[in-house]
Amino acid sequence: MRILVIQQKMIGDVLISSLLCKNLKLWNPNIHVDFVVNRHTLDVIRHNPYIDEVVIFEDHFKKNKFGLFQFLLHRRKQKYDYIIDVYGKLESFLICLFTPATQKIGYKKALSPLFYDKEIKILKVQDDALQLSIKDRLRLLAPIMGDFPKNSEVEIHLTPEEIEISRKRLDAVLGKGKKAIMVSALGSSENKTYPFEYMAQLMDTAFRTTNLPFILNYRPNQEGLIDLLINQLQPTTQKAVMKSLTPNSLRDYMATAYHCIAAVGNEGGAINIAKALNKPTFAIFSPLIDPSGWHTEIHNKCMAVNLNAFFPNTIDYTKQRKLAKDTAKLEKLYKMLKPELFEKKWIGFFQSYTKI
Repeated sequence: MRILVIQQKMIGDVLISSLLCKNLKLWNPNIHVDFVVNRHTLDVIRHNPYIDEVVIFEDHFKKNKFGLFQFLLHRRKQKYDYIIDVYGKLESFLICLFTPATQKIGYKKALSPLFYDKEIKILKVQDDALQLSIKDRLRLLAPIMGDFPKNSEVEIHLTPEEIEISRKRLDAVLGKGKKAIMVSALGSSENKTYPFEYMAQLMDTAFRTTNLPFILNYRPNQEGLIDLLINQLQPTTQKAVMKSLTPNSLRDYMATAYHCIAAVGNEGGAINIAKALNKPTFAIFSPLIDPSGWHTEIHNKCMAVNLNAFFPNTIDYTKQRKLAKDTAKLEKLYKMLKPELFEKKWIGFFQSYTKI
């Protein structure tokens, strides 16, 4: 049996969608599972034992129509028993159209009957603790696996060499075996980034609580923004920021986070990766993101805060696109999520992992 799973981007989506590959292999280790992803997401599925072949959908296909056409023609030569389209957009519709398969499965949308044999309705309401982004994906497996038990634990696979190299790097700066706190100080965009004045306040509190150093996760072109954040920290907290340990790649981030006591900060791919590494996490959700889709609360293990939890019905997540364009309103909503609202929860989280 051959199965094709399609989830081109983003990093967090690809990581969570790898659960489909895992569950298919747990159900039947002898099936062949291929996974379509964009090149920039490869690091989160590297060395994944549940994926037999990675099919790369190049980023430039959006503009390079000839390259896209060649890719689709090559897909016509493949034959699958099932295609599971998690992405559900034009590019994946085309892959479904061109790739022969006995049954094609995807989420129910306006055009989905043209491309899928089996449509799965997306859940709107979270009826238990499991986040909808995982629950909806696992439901895509029902036409193949039926009621076979599903595993919801996302995995990242680091090599022993990656773990050892990262540990040596941390030892040289922190001291042998010493821990640090990984901070996702910047979101994937400005409208998904907690105000610096608030983030600085949280970092000051975390340092007073733990006396542990910080490693900040950011790209080289974001260093100016990081300096703005650091300048708002208390002098003692500033000294605890280990800029020399800033990860220089996605795999380096994974290996570094592996050795950290926890990963905290803006919700996004970095936090999802830390969860997959089984690290304690504390995420701050942007007013744009519905936490029911991306968070499963586990006390002092996998924690998060969002504005609606403190001010119910303040945000209508069905109007996300409209809110994303209203910069002034979005900033006002972010400002309402003051650190004082969840300071006790924040301190308790860190006290669970330190003796100070």
